[in-house]
Amino acid sequence: MDINQLLRLFKRHIFLLIIVPIFLAATVYFFTRNSPKVFSSETIVYTGIGSGYSIETTQRANIDYFATNMQFDNLINLIYSRQTIEQTSIRLLAQHLILEKPDPKYISTKNWNELQKIVPKEVKNLVVKYNKTGAEREKIEQIKTLEKQLSDLENQINSRQSNLEQIQASNNSSPSNQQASSHSQTIVSPQNANANDLNDYHVVEPGESLSTIANRYGISIGELRDINNITSGNVKPGQTIIVRKKNANNYTYHIVQPGESTFSIAQKYGVTVTDLISFNNLQNNSLVVGQTLVINHPNNKQASKDISVDTSGFYQAHNSLIDTTSLYGDSTNEVATSTTSDSPATRIIISEYASYNSGKDPIVPPGITIADYEKTVNNLTAYYMSSDTNFVYELLNFSHPNYSIKLITSKIAVSRIQNSDLVKISFQSDDPGICLQTLRILNEVFMKNYRLLKANQTDAVVKYFEEQVKLANLRLKNAEDRLLKFNQSNNIINYYEQSKYIAAQKEDLDKYYQDEQIRMSGASAALREIENKLTNKDSIYLKSSEISKKRDMLSDISEKIAINKISDDYDPYVSSKLKNLNDQAKKVKNDLKFYVDQLYLYSHSTQGLPIKDLLSEWLKNAITYEEAKASLKVLTNRKNDFLRTYQIFAPLGAMLKRIEREINVAEQSYLELLRSLNLAKMNQQNLEMSTNIKVVDPPYYPISANPSKAKLLILAAAIIGFLLVAFLIIILEYFDSTIKTPERAEKLTGLKLAGAYPKILPSKMGKIDYNLLSNRLVELMIQNIKFKLHHNSAFAPHKPYLILFFSTKNEVGKSLIASKIIEKLRENEEAVLYMNYSLDQNIIKSEDNNINYSYIIDNKFADICNIGDFFDSKLLREQNYNYDYIFLELPSILAHSYPLNLMKTVDASILLVKANHHWLKADVSALNTFKEVSKESPLVILNFTELYVLEDIINIFPGEEDVTFGQKFVRFLTLPFRIRVRLKVS
Repeated sequence: MDINQLLRLFKRHIFLLIIVPIFLAATVYFFTRNSPKVFSSETIVYTGIGSGYSIETTQRANIDYFATNMQFDNLINLIYSRQTIEQTSIRLLAQHLILEKPDPKYISTKNWNELQKIVPKEVKNLVVKYNKTGAEREKIEQIKTLEKQLSDLENQINSRQSNLEQIQASNNSSPSNQQASSHSQTIVSPQNANANDLNDYHVVEPGESLSTIANRYGISIGELRDINNITSGNVKPGQTIIVRKKNANNYTYHIVQPGESTFSIAQKYGVTVTDLISFNNLQNNSLVVGQTLVINHPNNKQASKDISVDTSGFYQAHNSLIDTTSLYGDSTNEVATSTTSDSPATRIIISEYASYNSGKDPIVPPGITIADYEKTVNNLTAYYMSSDTNFVYELLNFSHPNYSIKLITSKIAVSRIQNSDLVKISFQSDDPGICLQTLRILNEVFMKNYRLLKANQTDAVVKYFEEQVKLANLRLKNAEDRLLKFNQSNNIINYYEQSKYIAAQKEDLDKYYQDEQIRMSGASAALREIENKLTNKDSIYLKSSEISKKRDMLSDISEKIAINKISDDYDPYVSSKLKNLNDQAKKVKNDLKFYVDQLYLYSHSTQGLPIKDLLSEWLKNAITYEEAKASLKVLTNRKNDFLRTYQIFAPLGAMLKRIEREINVAEQSYLELLRSLNLAKMNQQNLEMSTNIKVVDPPYYPISANPSKAKLLILAAAIIGFLLVAFLIIILEYFDSTIKTPERAEKLTGLKLAGAYPKILPSKMGKIDYNLLSNRLVELMIQNIKFKLHHNSAFAPHKPYLILFFSTKNEVGKSLIASKIIEKLRENEEAVLYMNYSLDQNIIKSEDNNINYSYIIDNKFADICNIGDFFDSKLLREQNYNYDYIFLELPSILAHSYPLNLMKTVDASILLVKANHHWLKADVSALNTFKEVSKESPLVILNFTELYVLEDIINIFPGEEDVTFGQKFVRFLTLPFRIRVRLKVS
């Protein structure tokens, strides 16, 4: 299908292409004309995921884009999570339910009224105000109502009693009584009051009660009873009671009652509205029932200035507290209580006002305490979790436009701003206040949940390593205690130095022992040799008791000297003892020398040696022998001591090594776990730093609604309607299996086209001359038939030419086309016989059977072999009548039998098909059979075609040969404006 065919197709359905888009656009306009306005607000949040610094280093780390994108996906999915939206919806509902009246900054009047209508009483009772739930407030209201009723009854009774007393008093009155009465009705006299007492007093008059006095001074009955310590509800005339307490600074405290305003309170106490607002740091003229105001009287201006400074500082701190307090932080009451101030009045203001939110457009509405708001949220959350059939659960899970989890999620749009650390969150709603507050609450909720999620990731790890570090520290301490106890029990200071010292001493002892043995052996041998050289007499003398005794003494002293020399406990006492022993040894040596010198009487020995030399040598060796002998004795004991020490130290070393290995293992484990703990805490701190999400651009209050999309929707509806109709037209055209066009007729039948004929139309339609068009189409058919007979025939035909008209279906217009052709041939003075069939046996014969002849379809019809079998000789004027053409029309070849033998005598056969008929397999089969019995291939004529189809055969718009495509396209677009409707009235 080319562009021209497409345009012709659209031109045929121009009515639908115009009407349907207009209808759809009108429908969209009808349904969107009263569509609600949509407000939107947005906020930008800094996450610090990619560009934040860690505690490990102040330098920028390499960015892992995959990990960064994953963290952003986690953050965005957390915002869309059901838990976040659920908490946001509950907090938004609590915020709206806690409002006393609609506030456009929070919720519009329409939505607030609708909410109050649908919320049941049991849910409203969950709202906490003034630290009381709805049920508690109802009880208080009931008590106040009953109290008021009792007060009214009491006033009526007192009024009647007062009237009776006045009547009696008027009858029995005197000047003195009247004077006394007048004094009793005034304020207490100065003589009965303290000069420093600044309280206001009232003297009860006859007929007055606590309720009338309380109403007169604007206080409650309970407060009046508490001030005066009144237990009963009765007061006596003339009784003086305190109605207002004042402090030294002359401040008065007033509790706001229903219906009161700053103007009425200022008038009541004689102060200006400006002073009242500035002294109490009020943001505007709005007051909350139950709020306590401090009245600054004119005579205390200096105190007012002081307190104004203090309280303004408090309110600045309080406002900053509201901005920075976490979602579930401590109550502002507790924080405000800890604020220090020297002024008693300031402390009273803080205690009364600290819990009230006074920030600009806070999440908690003005006049509502943060504690009450959080309690309301907790109550609604518990109620929501209690079952899946309660009102709050259905409100959040069904389709409420403001609180439904599904709808809130659909109105939220979260996106990362390019490749930055900023995330933009936007929200849409039909209420600007709800739009703003939902976005604010969503910010608080998701930031809190994100911090908790990050904190929980490392808390378990840190806790695990803390426990493991404690256990490792305990194991290390136990091992060290074992080492300490082991050293104490075995007297070990430094095992390795001690063992090294003992080994060195043993080596020296062995060398010393060996030297002493050599020395003793040498001295012993020398003594034996000297004694052999002396005479027997001298020898006996040397062995006398005195010399033996001295030798023994020298041996003992030498042993003692040796013991003290090698002693480990060498000290000054040992030094003096050694000196004494050396002196004794020297004396013993001198004594021995003296006794030996007695032998000098002999001059020579038996060998002729000088006695003197031998005796000196003997004395020297004797002393050496005794000293060596004593030393060996001591060294032998010392060696035994070393052996015992070795036996003790050998197993101690192995045990000490084992204990030290245990300490090393415990210490390494402790240090490794301590390092892991430090890393875990560092990672935890990094996560805390990375979760420090901050709001860069806070949500704003949308003043104007978003531009309406109604025009865009209307235009889109029109375009969609046009495209939809065009698409359907193209689809229907594509799937249309009718013959429709000459090309499809030739393609489906496999025959050459002889011509086409349109539907029967008026004589003229627009610029088209139907008669001219009909004549031209008939001439083309005749031209193609003659071309078939004379130039494209397999067999040479001869007159009369037998032309056969047939079809596979009934009512395809064979008679119409045949009559048109015959009429045109006769106009050209050619003899034509038209033979048509009839199924009626009682057919009326034509007057001139030589022009038109009707034959009857009977049982012998299929046996006809030539054209002469159709004729009755009586019906013809002359037997030798000459015809140029004989047109024979057959009934439907699918519904009737036809003479097969006759087909071989046909010169040309014409198949008639209708443009709106489908070419089925039965038609194909019937045509194939016909072609097999025919001597010539048939031609096909397409009947009942559309006019636009004929443009492919002839030019149906005369004079348009030179029209360009652009001109045709402009004509097509302007066609709807050129259509004229003509009405003919007969």
